[in-house]
Amino acid sequence: MSRLLLSCGLYFLLILSVNAFQDNNNQYDVSYRDYLGLHVVKGQKTPKGTFLFNANAEKKLTLATLNWQPYIGESICKQGWVMQLTVALLHSIGYSAEVTFYPWARAVNMVESGKADILFPEYFIEPEAPSDVFAGTRRLDHLMLSDVFGWGPIAFIKRRDFDMSHYTDLKSLVNEHIGVVRGYQNTPEFDRLMDTGSFKTVKATNDMQNLDLLLNNRVNLIIGDPEVIKADIINSDHTPEDKKAMLEKIKMVDPIIHMNGLFYAVSKQSEYKNELIVELNQAINTFKSQGVIDEIKYQTKQACNSELSE
Repeated sequence: MSRLLLSCGLYFLLILSVNAFQDNNNQYDVSYRDYLGLHVVKGQKTPKGTFLFNANAEKKLTLATLNWQPYIGESICKQGWVMQLTVALLHSIGYSAEVTFYPWARAVNMVESGKADILFPEYFIEPEAPSDVFAGTRRLDHLMLSDVFGWGPIAFIKRRDFDMSHYTDLKSLVNEHIGVVRGYQNTPEFDRLMDTGSFKTVKATNDMQNLDLLLNNRVNLIIGDPEVIKADIINSDHTPEDKKAMLEKIKMVDPIIHMNGLFYAVSKQSEYKNELIVELNQAINTFKSQGVIDEIKYQTKQACNSELSE
């Protein structure tokens, strides 16, 4: 009987623990579990539109990001798994996080100029990649990249009726009209060819505007994460009929160009720059080894019950 009672007690504790992990009283609270147990990080949306987590921490960080669903977005469920992970990582090393969403080029400007501490999520930055903020300098003159915390595909998206039979490699697209998002890193080879003027690029502010360039025949291809493009359409203000039509008009070009790592970029002007990059990398690798990153992704998907949270 005592073993039965003990087993039942452990079972109900487990159920309560899982429920606590999935359901918070505050919609902006972030929950995660590591080897120390379950943590609930208090969060709020401030009157100025930022998201503030672990506000009472002594060490305070400002972070700049973008609406890049399904990874992260100010209006999506739990603000996406990248937001959940970022808050958890910073909480685990004793930092508060005030997160603001910007168009990507402005987010880059904020962090490269030292007005914010962390830019995320960032792709790998080539050593010679030029800064769009400070002429004559490189991006890595102003930023330090963390270790990889996740991955995402990058590919060309075309209008379904556009003939890509000439496509063998990037050099076969010389003089092609391609839509890009201003300030985005894409892949090292693509960015080098773009910087030397090999493509006729048209720059958009965000992925949805880039998609509009494609659908309105201003470019023949756009480059980006196919899941982001899909999520932007599904979560747009268009009617269900228009969304269906948009999805049917576009097609990803096989194969994908590359699987891009996702990084945090720490400003070299941050008060905490040296200790922060070390602590952040330690936290990322600890979370990886303990399966915390995968658990956060899984729990975010379960809580949001959305096919967009892959």
